[in-house]
Parts: sequence; structure tokens; C-alpha cells
Amino acid sequence: MDALRIHVVWAKRRLGQKPKKSSASPTATVAPRSADYAERISRHFDGIGMERDGVAHRVPVRFWCEPWIDGSVLPLAIDFSRARYNAVILLYDDVMAASDVKKHWESYVEGIHKQIAERGSVDLYMAFGDPAGASPLSPDLGRDKQYSRRDSWKNSISPEGLGTHLLLHAVFKIRDHLKRVFKTRKDEPLFVSHAKIDGDDTASSIVDYVNSRNNDVPLETFYDAKELSPGDNFANAFKDAIDSGTLLAIVSDAYDSRPWCVFELTEAKRARRPIVLADVGRVRVSRTYPYGANVPKVRINPVAGETAWIEPLLVECLSEGLRCDLFNLEVSSRLGVTGDDVMVLPRPPELFDIIDCAIQPTRVIYPDPPLARLEAELINKALKRMADGTVMLQTLSEIS
Repeated sequence: MDALRIHVVWAKRRLGQKPKKSSASPTATVAPRSADYAERISRHFDGIGMERDGVAHRVPVRFWCEPWIDGSVLPLAIDFSRARYNAVILLYDDVMAASDVKKHWESYVEGIHKQIAERGSVDLYMAFGDPAGASPLSPDLGRDKQYSRRDSWKNSISPEGLGTHLLLHAVFKIRDHLKRVFKTRKDEPLFVSHAKIDGDDTASSIVDYVNSRNNDVPLETFYDAKELSPGDNFANAFKDAIDSGTLLAIVSDAYDSRPWCVFELTEAKRARRPIVLADVGRVRVSRTYPYGANVPKVRINPVAGETAWIEPLLVECLSEGLRCDLFNLEVSSRLGVTGDDVMVLPRPPELFDIIDCAIQPTRVIYPDPPLARLEAELINKALKRMADGTVMLQTLSEIS
């Protein structure tokens, strides 16, 4: 059984059916994009998070759009029993809102809500509204379900960025739902780690965008210039925010040489938090921090006055957080509560993990695939020198 499945529901455009005129702009038409959005969602979740040697953590995505019975517009009912947790993404548009089929889709969505209720609300339903502004489906209206206002997105988001913005909503909502289910919901800021001398412009652009009126995804950030008050103990504030959040490191030319940047990155690794490195370096650096590897790294090219580069980076950060969430969920479902002698790492083990741990482990569990031979030899050599007995290295697929 899968830990999580994503189900994308949309209506296929019928032969000869033309896109509806936008209510916001009568002269503009909205392209039939539901199938494109669905494909974008599938591609993203098919390789979420870390990939090494062609192996990545994959979240199954199922499409529900093909009519199941001749003469009907509805697909087969979703099978919720194939996963412990399900996320249903409804892509509502003018095709689904057409007067001759809307009532059928309302019946289909009513069935989805009933199944979710019967399973104890462990599953998630999220709806993205019609880009042309059609009234929502009645089962959602009756349950006060909020639709993402895709009809307003075009006022602030370019056509090329619409898919990324929808992904940002989806990943955020899935992570938030899992926290609610496990009653672990707490503030989880995006800690923007940066060197003031050459990374502050990039960091402040990200923070300003996340907190702007144009962003409708309720993310939180920690940015020292805006979070600290006179007299605060900034070391404690940094540690508290890092230990509960996701670290986004703006790796500029000066980053690895700054003591507080090194502290922030090390603390995030020590707390086994999600980490993403954003490479903005421009010239040669004399030395990189040796424990800044073993995490996802993306190359970005910030452009002053533009924001199109920010949302793909935010999607990377939230996706890495979701990958860590799902890994920990899988471990707990297979092993239950683990003792202090079991080290559960959301990344492949490295020498830092072995040397820095308070209690030497008897077992180290980490995501697939297994370490390459050279890495495994170094880790085992360190473990043998530091541990009294044999230490077992296992990937998730190797534990029962």
C-alpha cells in the first residue's frame, strides 16, 4: 500500500468544444490547460526530492478524466483503499462547468466527499477554480470549500508561471494536511540563510515576495532583519527557527566563509531538517564548507525587479520538506517508535552524522538508493572505530 497517492480530477474537452471567454476580460480566451496542469503535477511528483543513480522518491499520481461508461462524461470512482493517505486535486474549468454536464460532475464530487468522510478525513481534497470564473460545484459550496482563485492569477502571474504556482499550492497543502493528521502542526518557517555581503539582495527578494499581497500561498519565513527585536538572543532565535523549519541557503561566493552561515547550515543538518542550497555564486571560491554537501542544490539566476525565479525555488523547498515527511512516515509505519540507538536520516549518512551523534547507533536507516561502495566503506570504517559492536546500514527498502 502506498503512503500517499495523488488523484487529479478534470473534465476532458469534448471534440469541437471551444474555450469559454474570460469574465474578467471579455476579449481574452483561456486556453484549455487542465490536461497540461495534470501532466505537470505528475512529472513533478514522479521524481520528488533527491535523485541518485536514477532513483528518486516517487509519489504515485493517478488521472481521473476518461469517461468510464459510454454516454457518460464521468471517470471511474476513485479507489481510496490503495493508499494510507490520498490527496484529490480538482481542476475545475469551463468544461466541467458546462450546463449539460455540471450536475454529473457535482454527483461525482459528492461521492468523493462521502468517501473522504467515511475514511475519517485522513484524505485531502483541494479545488482549483475555473480560470474563467464559473461558480463552484454545489457539493463544495455546501461544504464551504475554498477554491483557489485561478481567475485572478493571470493578473499577477505570467502564463509560463501558472503551472509552478499551482504546484506551490498543492505541495504546501499536502504538507499542511499531513501535519494536521499527525497532530504535529506547528509553525514551520522557511529560514533564509545568507551572507549579508553578497546574498542579502537575493534573500530579501524571496522574503518580500513570500510576504507580498501577490502571493496567495500562506508560507512563513525567518529573515533575521525582520524577525529580531533589540535585546533578543539571536543565536537562540536562529536555532529555534532552524530546528522547526526548512533551511534555504543562498550560497553566494562569501557564504561558506561566514561563521553564522556555517552555523545555520550545520544546525539544520544536526536537527535533520529539510535543506535546499540555492547556488548564486559568480566567481571562484577558495574553500567550500565540507558539510554543505549531500543535500539538493539548484542553480538560480536572480534578476533585479523580477520574481519569476522565486516560485520554482519555493517549490523545491516545499518538495524537499514533503520528501522528508514521507520518508519519516514510511519508517514509522514499518518500525513504529524507534529507540535512541536507531539513527533515522532523511538523507544518506555522512561522516558528520556519525561523529556528531550523542549516542552511537546500532542501526542507521536512510532513503534509497544504497550508498556507493566508496561512501559505504568510509562510513563503516568510522562506525567500527567509534562503536563497540556492529552497526547496520539500511535503506528504507531493506527494512521490513
